[in-house]
Amino acid sequence: MTYASMAHQTYGELLHHCVACGGERIRFWLHKHYQYTAGADAEEFRIYRCQVCGTGFLNQPPHRDWLQQIYRHSGQALTAEIGLDEVMRRERLYPNCKVDAKRIAHYADRYNATLNYRALDIGSGFGFYTRALRLLGYRTVSINPGAYENKVFEQMNGDQPLPIMFEEFRSEQRFGVVVMSQVLEHLLEPERALRKVAGLLDTGGVLACAVPNYASFLVKLLGANENACLWVPEHVNFFTEQGLRSLFERNGLQVVKTEQITRVPFDALSRRLGAKGKWGALLNGLVKYAQIPFNGLMNLFGMGIYLNVYAVKAAAE
Repeated sequence: MTYASMAHQTYGELLHHCVACGGERIRFWLHKHYQYTAGADAEEFRIYRCQVCGTGFLNQPPHRDWLQQIYRHSGQALTAEIGLDEVMRRERLYPNCKVDAKRIAHYADRYNATLNYRALDIGSGFGFYTRALRLLGYRTVSINPGAYENKVFEQMNGDQPLPIMFEEFRSEQRFGVVVMSQVLEHLLEPERALRKVAGLLDTGGVLACAVPNYASFLVKLLGANENACLWVPEHVNFFTEQGLRSLFERNGLQVVKTEQITRVPFDALSRRLGAKGKWGALLNGLVKYAQIPFNGLMNLFGMGIYLNVYAVKAAAE
């Protein structure tokens, strides 16, 4: 089944406030085409930008039913089942999820100021983050609606996530750590989701959140042609660091650390040029090592590809 065949020809409500800071100074930025249709002109979204915090968002976003149909299969653009062997082969070629999961789990544990070693992994994907948390001694609850990812998760971790959307999750338990990696940009009501996360955390517990950076050099360079952050219709929000800070702190979550991550696939240039064999290997090596100083510079100036934010639940006043 293709995404095009699942698409509903309906959109959500028109928004009048920024999804991050709540400000009313929002302006149209550009149009972005739906990524999976052959006749893309029939599926067009408008991206608005907040004049206060710089956050972007789709206005009008896709209807909730449309998104849920996509996520039942995959949140990572998979159009067919995939196995653990293939996922790990890709990781060996381009270390990515495993590296991020280890780093994020480490910092989440470091900033967890509770004695609560229960962790909630929202949008658990293939299972790298759940595995990293378990290696640190956490008892985990994982949530992910995508059937394709959940099969890999079971092969990796021996059990399955709850196959539901976060909006459907209910728990009397409280957690010391909540991980949302590449999730918040998918949610139609991010503020409601953050209030719910704050309610699930113990005081002193930490939310570890990773999102694409709307202020990245790729977005500035490519505009509507950028697809890592501006991936529609799945991504409905496009966050800046300022916007995330506002969103978190307005919902009782104090930001204690932010970091920017830039990583380019080693074969990005060779694939674009069609280079194979020795020439392809040479270009891959060049990209692998030449990007190190460039990536560091982009991160330093706030234009990294991804944002990681760690926020602790403050005590009630």
